[in-house]
Amino acid sequence: MISGNNTHKKNIAILISPGFTENEVVYCLSQMRAAGLSTTLVGATNSLVKSQHGLIVQPDLTLRELTPLPPFHMLIIPGSYECVSNLLTSPDFHFQVEKSVTGDGHVVIFNSAETALKQVAPFATPTEKILYQQQQPLESFCQQLIHTLMAV
Repeated sequence: MISGNNTHKKNIAILISPGFTENEVVYCLSQMRAAGLSTTLVGATNSLVKSQHGLIVQPDLTLRELTPLPPFHMLIIPGSYECVSNLLTSPDFHFQVEKSVTGDGHVVIFNSAETALKQVAPFATPTEKILYQQQQPLESFCQQLIHTLMAV
């Protein structure tokens, strides 16, 4: 569900697909919405999505539904090899990443997604548009993301 209590005009998409790591998704989603940031769960399809440990989530939108929308300020890719592999098979995923990287947005990659993504363009080449967790604790990394969004 998309929060109606948005006090900032920044929009964030957290991408989910089967096998996502729920601690990253749930923690960042709750912290960002609590900070008043418009945060949307985006799935490859509109079907219910099951996490690594069985949490079932309904995406707010699908990757395809994002096509006509302006780019997100932040596109967050949670981890697990299964989740990333599922996202990589979607042409809409690649389109959204490209839209964020070439626009004013950032792409965020959690530790658990980094290994699978670093072999794929545009993630293979370091850029200030792609933010990596770099072994930071989840809590401080999410706070850093919130501060980044509010400072822009």
